[in-house]
Amino acid sequence: MELQGFVSVVNSLNAQENNFPTLEIFEIPDYTGPMKILHLGKFYAPYRGGMETVLENVAEGLLDQGCDVSVLVAGSDSLDRSEVIIGPEKGRAGRLVRAAVLGNFNSQPLTFSLLSLLRREIESFAPDLVHIHLPNPLATAVWSLLAELRSGHMPALAVWHHADVTRQRMGGVLVRPMTRQFLGRARGICTSSRSLLANSVELAGLEDKVAVIPFGIRSHPWSGVKASRDGPFLFLGRLVPYKGLPVLIEAVRKVPEADLVIVGEGPVKEELEELVSAGNLERRVSMVGSLEQSDIVRLMSRARALVLPSIDSSETFGLVQLEAMASGVPVVATDLPTGVPEVGVDGETGLLVPPGDPDALAGALRKLLTDPDTVGRLGRNGSCRFQERFTRSTMIGQLVTWYETLLGR
Repeated sequence: MELQGFVSVVNSLNAQENNFPTLEIFEIPDYTGPMKILHLGKFYAPYRGGMETVLENVAEGLLDQGCDVSVLVAGSDSLDRSEVIIGPEKGRAGRLVRAAVLGNFNSQPLTFSLLSLLRREIESFAPDLVHIHLPNPLATAVWSLLAELRSGHMPALAVWHHADVTRQRMGGVLVRPMTRQFLGRARGICTSSRSLLANSVELAGLEDKVAVIPFGIRSHPWSGVKASRDGPFLFLGRLVPYKGLPVLIEAVRKVPEADLVIVGEGPVKEELEELVSAGNLERRVSMVGSLEQSDIVRLMSRARALVLPSIDSSETFGLVQLEAMASGVPVVATDLPTGVPEVGVDGETGLLVPPGDPDALAGALRKLLTDPDTVGRLGRNGSCRFQERFTRSTMIGQLVTWYETLLGR
């Protein structure tokens, strides 16, 4: 199909079904062979975080799809390192470059070799497209500087906008003009949800170049879980203020029949331990720290529900919801003005409660403790919704189609 006809079909489907922005045609020479994609992110596995999980799934999924992939991220020490990444289904190899890190400032790794490494990747790997994951002010600055300094052709630029800068408010204000200019240079921008697009300050006025591509994860090992749904409630994630764990602990205190397992590490761990102790909840609330995936899968298989009690817009999607849904486990989440409520369906795959409301959260926990039929129905529906919308293969299919359109393939 010619590009003009392809874009017309995509735009028609988007308008009818998904409300995605329309796609534009760019005058670009034809390409042959597999697409060569360079991803520039903050960190990569085994570092744990939502952006890092997405980047790992994207890189491995693109390799399995037949693309050539290179990934450039910050490392964990003062040396530049190069590794091999493998697509788990097809065994195709890509490259992972970890830049030396000399420190950290406001969640930004200081990688002073990033400019030279990016220049090297562009010259040696010769990517058709560079996909930069934001927020990452240093990567934004480095790309902009290289575009000014480099005499040769720069590859096409795409941006995955994971979130606005919200927690570092002053820093966000200071870097916003640079970010806006950078986004204006991008050939295309993608986000994970319609809510993020609608509520983003940084994307305001750029809606015409934004595509909505929901996150997806690999089904294994979650789809193999035999969910009993008769154990404790489960929280998985970093122990940071925006996760709303004090609200969850208070809700559990209000429901004497409820038990809770909290998996994760983070800066508010001691505060949470004090809350558990002050409420005499040591027998009902277990804080088990960071666990291996096999142990998390075991906990998920017994969980009555996963609880995501986040209290502000720093929680833009809640990737852990997909792991629970793939496992057939209901999700109790907060009704934030982000992509969190778009993942599940209230009353069908889980329950939504107002953020920061321990009474409402306690009511949801109580309902799931007293109504096992509802627990089973929500879990089964969630599994079906995951398979229909949020698998890694679904995300990669949409991503490759978007890349091909941006590149005029």
